[in-house]
Amino acid sequence: MLVAGKAVTVMVKTEIHDHSNYLIRMEILNELLEALGYNVAYRMIQTRSKPAVDYLLGRGKLEELKDKVKAIDPDIIVFYNTLTSKQKWNLEKALRAEVLDRYDVVLRIFNETSRDILSKLQIQLAELRKSFPYIKLQAAMKFKKTRAGFKGGGEYAYHKQINAVQKRIKILKNKIEKIKEARMLEIEKRKSRGDKIAVLVGHYNAGKTTLFNKLTGLNRPVGPLPFTTLSSKYAKVGDNLLIVDTIGFVVDQDPRLISSFEINLLDILNSDIVVLVIDSSDKWAKFQLKLKEVLRILDSIGVAREKIIPVLNKSDLMSPEELEWRSIELKKAGFDRIVAISAEKEMGIDLLVDEIRKALRKEQIELAKI
Repeated sequence: MLVAGKAVTVMVKTEIHDHSNYLIRMEILNELLEALGYNVAYRMIQTRSKPAVDYLLGRGKLEELKDKVKAIDPDIIVFYNTLTSKQKWNLEKALRAEVLDRYDVVLRIFNETSRDILSKLQIQLAELRKSFPYIKLQAAMKFKKTRAGFKGGGEYAYHKQINAVQKRIKILKNKIEKIKEARMLEIEKRKSRGDKIAVLVGHYNAGKTTLFNKLTGLNRPVGPLPFTTLSSKYAKVGDNLLIVDTIGFVVDQDPRLISSFEINLLDILNSDIVVLVIDSSDKWAKFQLKLKEVLRILDSIGVAREKIIPVLNKSDLMSPEELEWRSIELKKAGFDRIVAISAEKEMGIDLLVDEIRKALRKEQIELAKI
């Protein structure tokens, strides 16, 4: 259930020469919080050569933040930066309020949008992996004064709590591993049947699910929240083309999130074509940042640029000149086949399907040469 409340957002900016991207990052954080029902009442940004070890912020800024929190009385304080367990502990003690980082916010949205067993399992695993170091610290601090010597009551309670979390992580990993094995068998069966797979990837709210619906004739939910799609959706188009809708990416995506949702990556890595859906209506600097980030993610998981077809979605909202600039940016990134569409207005869909089929034929010809 979505909440309504006030939030304070904080960032420590360490890139001295970053004069605009940090603002886009904070804008994206605002979007995520608004999706959860929070109104950002105050924003603090501090530029430092490196984050402070204990509080992320410097002491002076921390005191300033304390005063703001006291005056605003927010429901949550959200740091864009990833917090260590020690920083989270220290900040919550100092600010006397709930402190989250960007990754926590994403996981909360995931909880709101998850509908199937697999996504719920993956979210639980991601949450436990994220919170485990903090749980250990919290338990250690709680039982520090109650330990009655070696293997005393406090010691026993501490280890009992830690072991329970570790056991739960192991159970979740085993359940997900079984699903992963079944998914790999499905992928192998599809390949043996000669099915070709085109997977839709991109940032959240780029229009992937809308495009999936237009390509397949289905009516999968397109919700107001980011990350409506957490588990991959499949549909066959024609005799042997399988279209797959996957989880959306986010700028500065935490590597732990990628590892927790590794089953989704199987569809991407085992695809024949990757359709990179891009929101062309983003402002220029935001477009550039999101493109850079999504390509970084795809590169990091081993997706070859050769099998990517960039798609400029929402092109109906852009002028020809603006689309040309975006196409030039994609060409600079090494792409020569670029398709402009509007999934919502059903513009360019046939052209995209033709481009996918051409790419698949080209792949078959190249394989035949080997």
